[in-house]
Amino acid sequence: MRTVNLVEAMDYPEQVPDPRPDHHSIVSEIATRLQELDELDKGSKLTLPSGARLVNRLSAIQRRSMRAYRLLIDLLGEGKSLSDSLETLGARHINSKGLPCKRQAWLQNAQEDVEVIKSIYPELGEVIGEVIKRRPME
Repeated sequence: MRTVNLVEAMDYPEQVPDPRPDHHSIVSEIATRLQELDELDKGSKLTLPSGARLVNRLSAIQRRSMRAYRLLIDLLGEGKSLSDSLETLGARHINSKGLPCKRQAWLQNAQEDVEVIKSIYPELGEVIGEVIKRRPME
C-alpha cells in the first residue's frame, strides 16, 4: 500500500460538495415513502403496487382539474382548507374578473372538485366530501 506524506504547514484545499437543492430532499422523501407503500401492498398480476396506483390517481386528478389536485394535496398534507376560514380560502383564489372569490364560491368550487376526485379516487372522494360538508361554518 502506498501512502502520501502530508506537510502539516501547508493549507490543503478541502473539497466541499455542492449543496443539494431543497427540492432534492423532498423528492427523495417522496420516493422513499412510495417504496414503503409498494412494499406494504405489492399488488398482483392485475393490479399495480399501491405506490404506483397513488401516483397514477394523483396525476389523473391533476389532468382533470388542477384546482381539485391542489385541494386533495392540501387535505392530505397541511390541511389549510380545514383550518382556515372560508373567507381566507376564497381570498387566496382569484375569479375570472381578477377579484378574490367569495366564501360561497370557494365552497361551490370545492364541491365540484370533490366530484372530480370521486370520479377517479372514489374512496378518498367520499371521505373528503363528508369532511367538507361537516366543516364548521363561521
